[in-house]
This record gives sequence, C-alpha cells and structure tokens, in this order.
Amino acid sequence: RGKLMKTEVKISIRGIQDNARDDSVEVVSLGEMQEKDGQIYISYEEGAEAASGMDCDIVTSLLKIHPKQVEIIKKGAAETHMVFVQDKDTISYYSTPFGEMEVTIHTNQLKQTETEQGFQILLQYTLEINTAHVSDCSVEIRVERMNRKEA
Repeated sequence: RGKLMKTEVKISIRGIQDNARDDSVEVVSLGEMQEKDGQIYISYEEGAEAASGMDCDIVTSLLKIHPKQVEIIKKGAAETHMVFVQDKDTISYYSTPFGEMEVTIHTNQLKQTETEQGFQILLQYTLEINTAHVSDCSVEIRVERMNRKEA
C-alpha cells in the first residue's frame, strides 16, 4: 500500500441564511485533502468568534465527502458533527461551552460539481435546534487545489 497523497487546498465556505444574499458570510481557509476508500477528506482550521469577545479559538474542521453524503465535523470551542443526505433528516448535537443542543438538518439539495481546480458543493437545508425551526440555509463549499509545482 502506497502512502496516502495529501494535497494542499484552499477551501472557501459561503453561507447564506434565509436567502438574504447580502447577508452572506464567507470563510476562506487553507487545508489538506486526501482520498481514502472512495471518500474525500479535507481537514482545515478556522477561527471561531468567541462569544465574550476574547481571543479567537481555533476550530479544527473535517469535511468528509461521499458520493451521496457530506459530513462536517468541527472540534474545538464548539463541537458538532453535521450530516447532509439529500431529502433526509439527520440529527446531531452541537456542543458549546454553555451546553448541548440537538440539531436537526433536513437537506433539500446536495449538489456536487467538479471544477477545473477541484470541486464545488452546494447544500440547501433547513435547520432546527431543539425541535424549533431556526432557518433555511444555503452553503456553497469551493475546494481548489493549490498550484504547487512538483520538484
């Protein structure tokens, strides 16, 4: 068995809540991508805004991409494991320093598209927290390989 190839990638995640286009938030991070057993794993770090305005906590995130399912796993100040499957409800927990919440995700659309430098994922889902409808969300995830010439 050969060593798993790790590729440096740029991940840009743009979230739009309740279709308010002007209210979109975009986070760009650098990370590593590797393929294993037909799945793609992308690990990256992002800063989490601390609720009390103190220094940012670093959150380690893992994106697991299967052909019909996307998982977002975050570890750090806030921990969550979100699973997106087209037309299905998935239940997970969101842990914060202030307690744990039950999160239900209903994925209305999960679309994966290959691009020249990598791929793009579009997620449209409804979010419920502790069984109360919170918002309709759209998330666009773009992953691009970094152009590093091999020596």
